[in-house]
Amino acid sequence: MLGGAGDVPEKAKEHLESLYPKAKIVGYHEGFFEKDSEEKVIAEINSLKPNVLFVAMGAPRQEKWIYENKDKLKVDIAAGQGGTFDYEAGTIKRAPVWMQKCGIEWLWRLIKEPKRIKRMAVLPIYLLKIIFTKDITKGKFDK
Repeated sequence: MLGGAGDVPEKAKEHLESLYPKAKIVGYHEGFFEKDSEEKVIAEINSLKPNVLFVAMGAPRQEKWIYENKDKLKVDIAAGQGGTFDYEAGTIKRAPVWMQKCGIEWLWRLIKEPKRIKRMAVLPIYLLKIIFTKDITKGKFDK
């Protein structure tokens, strides 16, 4: 588990282990580290030998980080998780079930944290870039 700030990843790990006692979560690391620490973080991840790496740095940062480091990471799967660690750590309450079912949990988060509007405003642009730059025949993204 890579992401979250402060003790969020540790609390999220503990909560997930209590929910899924058979799951083997081999490690966690805060997601807000300096660029010069990146190689050390990647080495730590690789030394733990996880099959799956969950990255919760917020979109599109987490997707960019995964893409930039995919060749260095020795994991089978790396997946962006957005604010999932915050929910699992209990630092942020989830939206009402009806909002979750309608797929507008992001709106709940925006209502609770209006300062996120600037960051969230770029997401549709990022999505359009992904849609229009993906080379479907090769399965690779253009730079």
